[in-house]
Amino acid sequence: MTQILIIENDETLRKIIKLNLAKTLGSDVVEMSSSKEAIELLKILPEMDLIICREIIKNDSAGFNLAQYLISEKLKTPLLVVGNNVSIYKHSFQVEGNADWRAIVEKVNQILKVGGSDAFAKLPEYVPVSIYYFMNINTIMSGCDVFIRVKKNDNEFQYVKRLHAGDHFSREDILRYYETGLHEFFIAKENFTQFVNFVTKDLIKKLSDQTISGSKRIILSSDAYRVTQERINSIGVDEHTVKLVEESIASMTALLKEQNILATFLKALKANECSYAYAHSYLCCLILHRIISKFDWQSPQIREKLAYIAYFHDISLNGSDLTEINALEDFNKTELRDEERKRVESHALESAKVVSKFDNIPPGVDTIIKEHHGSRTGIGFVENYSATLMPLSMMFIVTESFVDELLKVGGSPNSADMKNIFSKLQLRFNKSTYGQTLTALQNMVTATKKT
Repeated sequence: MTQILIIENDETLRKIIKLNLAKTLGSDVVEMSSSKEAIELLKILPEMDLIICREIIKNDSAGFNLAQYLISEKLKTPLLVVGNNVSIYKHSFQVEGNADWRAIVEKVNQILKVGGSDAFAKLPEYVPVSIYYFMNINTIMSGCDVFIRVKKNDNEFQYVKRLHAGDHFSREDILRYYETGLHEFFIAKENFTQFVNFVTKDLIKKLSDQTISGSKRIILSSDAYRVTQERINSIGVDEHTVKLVEESIASMTALLKEQNILATFLKALKANECSYAYAHSYLCCLILHRIISKFDWQSPQIREKLAYIAYFHDISLNGSDLTEINALEDFNKTELRDEERKRVESHALESAKVVSKFDNIPPGVDTIIKEHHGSRTGIGFVENYSATLMPLSMMFIVTESFVDELLKVGGSPNSADMKNIFSKLQLRFNKSTYGQTLTALQNMVTATKKT
């Protein structure tokens, strides 16, 4: 098994590269976020087959520092620099600083002289699959046994069979694994693509079933949302991913039409039956669809656009706790590692990039997602919100802020909770479409109480 060290402060990029190197090379990938951490590791484990390093990480000249260390220790480890090449080290290679994960993985294959069918031949016997793929199936297709990985020593793992092909199991069985901290299973390499597509097709079929409603559809939609994120990160945007997104959004909008759906949804959320990330997206969609009727420029096309915005706005955060950071105040007071800080700061831009890879997305969705924290560039959070943003961007910003406060309360908020929420939002949003949206929200809450 090849061992690769990657020094990259973008956690999402690290994860994608790690997963794809596991698939194409069977590599054990060790992740670091600075040259200092990497050098400390190399002092203990110098026998790396390859080092991937971003040239500059904030004030860290990581590429140069790694090259100097390798020279001083008389090591000949190949060094792939993401950015400008480091000419002082003759065993260095280079890809452009803005290269995506595919270019980096392809370059690694070239350096280690692996390609095409040879790359597949070097796959490990087993590859990782997110536990979320197992939540809504009750049996595994023929020939696909499921394993967990147990560490034998610093360099070896053993794989222990947990589910046999054809075995029946329940969602509760899978949740018990999840509650112990297990977030991925392993399956044989030759079954990976077939299995992932099998589960995706099954999810699509379930989502299109018109007889599923209430909490069952909420749970199913939440799981499908996470699988969508996993597919985008590991496989990319293919025909199955596109179809899963289409059915997921159709399922989300179908839920909007159900009676007492807000109460049902909050109950499911309180019982931990759906993820925070999906709850955040769904509540934004639900509330946007309720208040848009108060605006003259509402239309079926606008409603469709709002559903896509709500679904995709945090897609690049991949369901992590970082989804809960949605304002400058939260960002400043939350302790974050450098890579987490960068990921949160740039997630609006990165989510907009994901959307742009899909065909037939309503026009303007990517722009609104990029602006959904008030910055036109999609980077960072703003202290004062501009009145020159697109009206839908302003509407979404207010609605998302309302949803954030609603979720912080937890359960079903009472009158005092709602009063506190609106008092806080009124200090932040009092002009243009911001103020109109806040008024529409207050009227919606008042109308809900009366009914």
